[in-house]
Amino acid sequence: MGISGVGSIHSYIYNMATGKLSTKDGSHDEFVEYFNDNLKGEDSDALNGFDQQRKSGIKKMLSLMEEMGLGKNTLDTLQGDEMEITSEMADATTCIFSINGEKVFTVNGAVKYTPEEISVFGRLDHPYKTTHPTGYDPVKNRLSIGVGNVFEFGNGYKFTVERDRVRIDSYGKGTAEDYQNAGSFAFGLSALIHFGDQQAFSALHRATVSTPMMLEFLKELGVDTSKEFIINETKCEVRNGRIEEVGNKVGVPSSIHQKAVERYEKWMYLPLSRR
Repeated sequence: MGISGVGSIHSYIYNMATGKLSTKDGSHDEFVEYFNDNLKGEDSDALNGFDQQRKSGIKKMLSLMEEMGLGKNTLDTLQGDEMEITSEMADATTCIFSINGEKVFTVNGAVKYTPEEISVFGRLDHPYKTTHPTGYDPVKNRLSIGVGNVFEFGNGYKFTVERDRVRIDSYGKGTAEDYQNAGSFAFGLSALIHFGDQQAFSALHRATVSTPMMLEFLKELGVDTSKEFIINETKCEVRNGRIEEVGNKVGVPSSIHQKAVERYEKWMYLPLSRR
């Protein structure tokens, strides 16, 4: 048995009648012994966190198959009590399980963020990182926006991006609705800058009113949101009417999430005997 890690693919035979795992060729394998509870993880220098995740993932998959009919279509085609289970570590946090070649289950490991990291993406009152915005670059479809930008739309309101907030200045007489809309725009703009600066959840600028305002705002500045675009440090796209970070499925800014994933991966490679 080799050392498990990112990219590892392992296939075993599982007997539904006995509840035991075995190798395809009948050879000795520490993971098989570990899965069948004949070997404790702490007694092995070869087994690591990825093996622990594989064991718990297979156990969970089998439980869901029995309780909720997971993989029923695949199971209906089986002849006898044996099936081939394959696990693939797609990345540090994702393990994909297949039965007889059919993908049926995916396990995603939960990474942990430091208090310092949480303080960055969990608040909207940090100073903006972009302090010398350069505007829109049509070649890269990139908008640099931040401290010092001033926007006026001829509606009696001026929006100034200060160190850590968007200030609203009004002139003339506006209605209560105008004032409310100005507040929604300022909130959306501030959240958008924090999002672009990798300082906030993408969810923070999803307010029902603010998001359409930001999309229209970006369009007026020349940004083509029908394709991938960039705001400050973040590659963006519009999905289901929302501005999202490209490839980001967790919500946490990718620059922060990647650091957590790297720590998680190092931890996963540690032998269980050293945990």
